[in-house]
Amino acid sequence: MSCEEIKTIIPSYIKHTATDQDISKVEEHLCICDSCRQHLAQLMDKPNTIPAPQQETLPEIPIKSDVNILEYVILGIGVIVLIFVVFLLIKG
Repeated sequence: MSCEEIKTIIPSYIKHTATDQDISKVEEHLCICDSCRQHLAQLMDKPNTIPAPQQETLPEIPIKSDVNILEYVILGIGVIVLIFVVFLLIKG
């Protein structure tokens, strides 16, 4: 991995939100790269300057708020028919 890729992962590495795979990559890279070790040290000295990792936003799902009266009528009729069928099965 390049230094630029590692530097984008380091903030989540510091905040313990990086994946196990990213942690391994960062630690392997830090063993051989003095520049990235210095970058990590600078960020750890100034914890308030660590940028938050980018999070994926989910699309909003519209919620149907009003129910048509016809839907209640159909549901009511269905419940009545179901009760009637159960009654016939018990009696017969």
